[in-house]
Amino acid sequence: MHLKRMLFFIGLASLLVQGIFAVAAAENGSGVLNVIIKMQQSPLADGKSLAEKEDLEMNSTTNLLNEADSRGLPVSISVTGDIANSVYPLYVTMLGSKNNHEMMIGGMSKDDELVSFEDQDARLRKTKRYVEDDYICGGKQSKVAGYLPQPNSFNQSQYKILDDLAMLYLVDDAGLPESQGKTTPYLMNGSAFYVVPVSEGQGFRMEDAAAKDAGLNGTDWYNLLVSKFEESAGKGEPMVVVFTNTVSGSDEYLDAYKKFVEYAAGKGASFVTTKELVESSNNA
Repeated sequence: MHLKRMLFFIGLASLLVQGIFAVAAAENGSGVLNVIIKMQQSPLADGKSLAEKEDLEMNSTTNLLNEADSRGLPVSISVTGDIANSVYPLYVTMLGSKNNHEMMIGGMSKDDELVSFEDQDARLRKTKRYVEDDYICGGKQSKVAGYLPQPNSFNQSQYKILDDLAMLYLVDDAGLPESQGKTTPYLMNGSAFYVVPVSEGQGFRMEDAAAKDAGLNGTDWYNLLVSKFEESAGKGEPMVVVFTNTVSGSDEYLDAYKKFVEYAAGKGASFVTTKELVESSNNA
């Protein structure tokens, strides 16, 4: 009987969360959208001049952010510890100073691999500190609430680290078993942090790198973005999507990204940061 009651309340909480998003969608015209910008160092930057390197990494990130910033839309930005500490600390400081930007950590580097608990703990603590230390004295200081791991660099044995760091959420773009069938943030069983499932498209999570690996061109990717947005909005569910600077920061994927942001904004979408999305679930 106790288990049945627990399942009932879990189900009720899930319905309440969906209800909140459905109300938000109705009040704002159509849909709740969380755009995550993932800033990575480019594998093509080796041997390039400083100007060429910045174009591949920093300017490509700016290309993505300009589309949201010009409209004052909230976005979440994932950066690695290396980028925040030694590669582009002044740029990360600028990113964190804007009120519509939420900063999250993306591991120490794009080459992160699965390591021991102790090494992972040290790595995440450093990364969090590096990002939070990038701020203008007397200005806004970013407090990191979320983590978007590099592929294959994190597993459940290390969930305790997120609790120890008082992290609010983990972004799941890999499709954890616990995320199957879930479209809204949920509390990880046995932990204090939430998991934010990246929305699922045609057999993969809605991340541009996955779309590119699947062979989608810019038009295909744009059509999938629009289709998923309409589907999510119709169900009263949030859409969470990841755009990477090294994938969508130029050429046809940048065109697709710009068109999609313009489309969603034109539809009256309610843009939210990942933290705001989680807090909506938490308040439910």
